[in-house]
Amino acid sequence: MALPAAPRVSILIPAYRERFFAEAFESARSQAAESFEIVVSDDSPGDAIRACVEAARDPRVRYFRNDPARGFQGNFTFLFREARGALAKFLNDDDRLRPDCVARLAQALEDPAVRLATSRRAVIDAAGSPRADTPATTAITNTTGTVDGRELGDLALVNGLNFIGEPTTVMFRRADVALEPGGLFTWGGKPYHCLADLCLWLRLLAGGRAFYSATPLSEYRVHPGQEQRAADMGVACITERLDLALAARNVGFLATPLQFRTALQRIDALANFWRKRPGLPPAQIEELSSLSERIAALAA
Repeated sequence: MALPAAPRVSILIPAYRERFFAEAFESARSQAAESFEIVVSDDSPGDAIRACVEAARDPRVRYFRNDPARGFQGNFTFLFREARGALAKFLNDDDRLRPDCVARLAQALEDPAVRLATSRRAVIDAAGSPRADTPATTAITNTTGTVDGRELGDLALVNGLNFIGEPTTVMFRRADVALEPGGLFTWGGKPYHCLADLCLWLRLLAGGRAFYSATPLSEYRVHPGQEQRAADMGVACITERLDLALAARNVGFLATPLQFRTALQRIDALANFWRKRPGLPPAQIEELSSLSERIAALAA
């Protein structure tokens, strides 16, 4: 099968974890969509990911081996720049797409008012078995359709939860994203890591509507290694929340005083909770105390 000169969708896989890659990769290759490419950018230290890609012998796939590794933002940014499709669909290497994911989200983006297409995502465990929803993966509505972008962004910011989804969940037009010098997840000169996806979604939602499928179109895998990384980055993730709320407010989100105060209160409550963790280093306690003081001043 010959690869079209200009595939409509680029499925972009920033690869690192060998353990789950084969499942993610196969879910991309099994998409029911007619016109798509798969681009794999391999940051892993071993050869298992390359071997998996080569064994597929799929002309829709382009593979890049990174030596040295590009790192988190570097790998995503490289893929974004390398994509040939008008529509971009990231796929984390531990997640899975359901067969109609790409076709359904691409169809939604035929509406020029829609800047971001997403869906409810199902949660799976390390073995690929169903797992209960997290607060963030709970359905925001039982109806499939479009919603005002600023309303969806405010819902996430006020509740302190990414209802929109991880990179695997969302599709968007590449032309709607302006890259800053720092890369795809840099906004206003600040690079985001913990909230990298939400940083990008808010920039898109500021310019139009969002499509939401109440039927899950992707599967978000929760596993011990992922949860440990989140714990290790706890304080940095909390400080990012305030930076993101302020950046979002500058482009029209959290427009009312009540919305802004509620978002700040969520961040402060998280900082206070984290500050009480046993064994937290004094420097991190001080950083969280300073964050709370800053929040109090902003809320006054």
